[in-house]
Amino acid sequence: MLSDDELDRMLRDGDPSPGGAATDPDSPTAARILARVRRSARRRRRRILVLAPAVALTVAGVTAGTYAWVAGDGKGHTLDSTGLTCDGPDQGDAIVNFDPGTEDPVRKCRQQWQEMFGEPAPGTLTACVDSSQQGSIVVYAGGREQCGRHRADPYLGPTREQLGLARFRTDIKAHFAERTCISYPEFRKVVRQLVAKHDLTGWKSGHFQTADKEPEGACAEISYYDEPEKTIWLGDHNAGDPITWP
Repeated sequence: MLSDDELDRMLRDGDPSPGGAATDPDSPTAARILARVRRSARRRRRRILVLAPAVALTVAGVTAGTYAWVAGDGKGHTLDSTGLTCDGPDQGDAIVNFDPGTEDPVRKCRQQWQEMFGEPAPGTLTACVDSSQQGSIVVYAGGREQCGRHRADPYLGPTREQLGLARFRTDIKAHFAERTCISYPEFRKVVRQLVAKHDLTGWKSGHFQTADKEPEGACAEISYYDEPEKTIWLGDHNAGDPITWP
């Protein structure tokens, strides 16, 4: 498992921009990619520190020093529709796979609670959108008041676009089932077709590559979905290896 410092260095050496300028490692896009890599690398982790919210804005019309958080899109929706954390006892938590098109976050955490934390799930669980840079879904033990306690907002479900993206993920995985090498041109062609099919207006694909701007390899795979930027990042894949779908 990579350390946080190693992941930071990996991000700073990587550039998902298909243009000539390097991606700012401190930009929101870089932060979302790094957060996604960390979630993928850690199936379970222990939280030692309580982190301050990534965004804090002064509330207009109130006294100085009073702040509000921004969780997700500010309307009860996550910025990372497959990012789900089950917040367990004793400051432990677990990252689980989640499909917003077919699954409910509370039900998902309840089903796996005993296995993940070694005790029955609490009687009440609540899904919230946290105020991290990626705006992920977190399920807490307790009622809706838990959202406010953790500087989060109640989760109100996926947006229409996120449901379309969930169907896109299902379709592209089925389209390339059993394939171990897909060229970039073919991948881009199918992405365009499925983006149009699922009304994902404004979505595009890009090439996730190193800062050295290396040429595209023979085979491609999806590295990362950036929902706020509406970008499907493609990266090189080793021919013959099974494709791992994010």
